Amino acid sequence: MRSLVTSSNQTRQHSRRREWRCRVMPALAATLLACMPAFSRMAGQPATEYRIKAAFLYNFTSFVTWPEDRAGTPGFTLCVLGDDPFGDLLDKLAGKPVNGKQLVVRRLGSLALLDQCQLVFVSEASTDQIGDALALLRELPVLTVSDIRGFTELGGIIEFRIIANKVRFDINLDAAESSGLTISSKLLSLATRFRRND
Repeated sequence: MRSLVTSSNQTRQHSRRREWRCRVMPALAATLLACMPAFSRMAGQPATEYRIKAAFLYNFTSFVTWPEDRAGTPGFTLCVLGDDPFGDLLDKLAGKPVNGKQLVVRRLGSLALLDQCQLVFVSEASTDQIGDALALLRELPVLTVSDIRGFTELGGIIEFRIIANKVRFDINLDAAESSGLTISSKLLSLATRFRRND
C-alpha cells in the first residue's frame, strides 16, 4: 500500500515538474533574452542588435494570440516592410513552427500584400510609409513591430528600444486590442512600458 502511495506521489510530482517546464520555461527564456546585452558575444559570434531583434520577433509569436479566422491560414507569415536590416537572419527562422504552422518570411517593397501578413516589421527605411501602413492594418489581426522612434505613439503595437546597451521593447495595448490580438501578461511584464492611447 505504501509503495502505491509513493508511486502516486512520484507521478504527481513528475506531472507538476513537466507542467512547470511548459509554463515557466518559455517566460524564463524570454526574460533572459530581454536582459541580454545588444552587443555582447553569443555562441562565439558577435550578437548583433538585429540577431537579438530577430529572436524577439520569433519569440513574440509565443506570447500573442491571433483570432480564429486568421489562425486558419495555412502558414504564419512574417513580413518586413522596406529595406531588410536583418540580412539572412530571418531566413534562418523560416520553416520553424509557429502555433502549429510553418513560419514564412516575406520582404515587401510596398503596402500591396501587407494585409496577408500576421506579423510585420516596419524598417526605418519605411518611415514615410508608416502612417499608411498603420492605417491599413489598424483593425486587422497583424502584429506590427518596429524600431522607429515613437512607433507605438503612432499606433504601432511593439517598439524596440535600446536601453543601457540592451534590446528592450514598449507595447501599445490599445493598438493590439484594436487589431484583435491578445498579448500575454508574461510579455507585458517584460515590456519596458506599455501604453494605452486614452
